[in-house]
Amino acid sequence: MPGPNPATITTTRICPNCDGFATAVVPAGIRHRDGTRVLLRVDCGTCHGAGTVSLRPRLTTADVEVAA
Repeated sequence: MPGPNPATITTTRICPNCDGFATAVVPAGIRHRDGTRVLLRVDCGTCHGAGTVSLRPRLTTADVEVAA
């Protein structure tokens, strides 16, 4: 009988700046001829619209690389 799956090592994490909601839609305040609003799509500056950022290697006090 197989045991539980081992934990997988991920190389990305949720963006701390946008919490994974990478693109926001902002109404511009003006309307099209048919009455609908003009919407601007704005991407997160940290993750550039991906919602995730790659893990950076972190150095401990012993100068050993640890994935954080």
